Amino acid sequence: MSRGGIPKSVLFVVLAGATLTGGVAGAESMRCGKWVVTEAATKNELLSKCGQPQSRDVTREEVSAVNPSGARVKTGAIKVTERWIYQPSTQALPMAVLIVDNKIVSLQRAD
Repeated sequence: MSRGGIPKSVLFVVLAGATLTGGVAGAESMRCGKWVVTEAATKNELLSKCGQPQSRDVTREEVSAVNPSGARVKTGAIKVTERWIYQPSTQALPMAVLIVDNKIVSLQRAD
């Protein structure tokens, strides 16, 4: 028994569960060899830690805005969206990295 009357085995289970769920609070991460990459990484960090992706899809679309009269007008800016797929081994689940205008916005299991 530990102090406070709670059995040590119950404390261990509670602490182990908190450790497993508390580390990344909703953010996905991806392991590349000895490295762990999160959404906070830059595109260059992703490339240096994980190398080139197995596949890469890039789309470009013109950015538009609504003018004061309510009409859509092109701003002249281009939004670049990239979806990179990494699968480090045949046993590992593929991971999709979504990059918008050179910023990582999500890491998730690929469909």
